[in-house]
Amino acid sequence: MISKNDYDARGWDVLPVYSSWLPDGLENEMKAHPEAAGESAVGTRNLLFSLILSMRPKSILEIGAHIGSGSVVMGAALRANGFGNLYCLEPADHYFKILNSFVDKAGVAEHVQPLKLFSTDRALLEHITEPLDMIFLDANHTYSHALADIKLSDQLLAANGILILDDVGPVMSAEMCKENNGGVRQALIDYASGRDDLQVIFLEPPFWLNPCGIALVTKQAIVSRLAREEKKVPFWRQFAKSGVFGKA
Repeated sequence: MISKNDYDARGWDVLPVYSSWLPDGLENEMKAHPEAAGESAVGTRNLLFSLILSMRPKSILEIGAHIGSGSVVMGAALRANGFGNLYCLEPADHYFKILNSFVDKAGVAEHVQPLKLFSTDRALLEHITEPLDMIFLDANHTYSHALADIKLSDQLLAANGILILDDVGPVMSAEMCKENNGGVRQALIDYASGRDDLQVIFLEPPFWLNPCGIALVTKQAIVSRLAREEKKVPFWRQFAKSGVFGKA
């Protein structure tokens, strides 16, 4: 088990796994940009990149794209897959212009569509026409806004889809909430409470090498082996309707 005695030997720097999939110099350019503050952590981008490569999703929504540090990495993974689309929401004019510029420089525009919209904008549904496989939420950190974005994500997310939330660390989440009531972390805990179809995992320091933390939420009801046996339904048949394993 990792303890404080291991911190110096282990270190806190995370190696990016996606660098070779981005144009030379782009990472450094984005990191040095005057508006870079608030960018997603390397560990977060590693996770997003790996999940997309492993899951090969068809449709992804990013709520709070900022200047695109996560967007270009997710776009690079989609480009590597040769499949799927990412919709990036960024309502602020100055961030949106920078986002578009970096998406073009990264060469991922074929798979990434920046949208100058708030998550509450009804026009979003003109672009999202089917349930989403993955959603990355890194937007307004106040409790009320986070709760609204989580509710929206629940409505848009497909069964068995995954929601990734940034800034849910036990200390940082509360500090980032101007409403002083727990921020994104508490909003997620309250929303998922009593929902047996939402499975929540918090990745936190010291195992997660960033104080902001991250949460993974899968939208799936866990069926016990006993319940399956009582219904005499083989495990693989639970997926038959989706065609994952062919016809039942």
